[in-house]
Amino acid sequence: MEKVKAVVGDSSSFASGFVPSQPPSIPDGWTTPAAPSAEDAPTTMSVVEVLDDLAQQVEEVRGAILASVDGFGLACSSSMIDEPSHPAMLAAAVGLAQQLAAMGGGSSLHQLVVDHDAGLLLVWPIGTQRVLALLATTRVDQRQLRAGVQRRASTLAGVVT
Repeated sequence: MEKVKAVVGDSSSFASGFVPSQPPSIPDGWTTPAAPSAEDAPTTMSVVEVLDDLAQQVEEVRGAILASVDGFGLACSSSMIDEPSHPAMLAAAVGLAQQLAAMGGGSSLHQLVVDHDAGLLLVWPIGTQRVLALLATTRVDQRQLRAGVQRRASTLAGVVT
């Protein structure tokens, strides 16, 4: 593990294919508290309850997982199988997507969408240390889903409001 930590800090991470040393940042406005609405989750909800709420309130969402950018699982909805390899894959995917965004001239990753034969995997950087992924069908209302994630970003990022 020490060797990986040393390599990750290397500024040549893009050329070597490793995850960037700086974690993805939260998109502008995602931790700014929005005006309360009937759909907002209470601030006393646990992270698992927030993930379950996202999965239940937005039609066509099948599950949610929250991971650290280091690849450790933090929480998953009750509809998700707790598979140890999933958080590591999400962290790697966000690191790669951040590098691809930079290659395209971008400075911050807002969302990663993997469109596959069984549906969608939607991934967002949450804060500077977390990654959120939602599994959904292709019929999911992505605008509604993104709005729900934005409303809950502070809680998911571990920010106390």
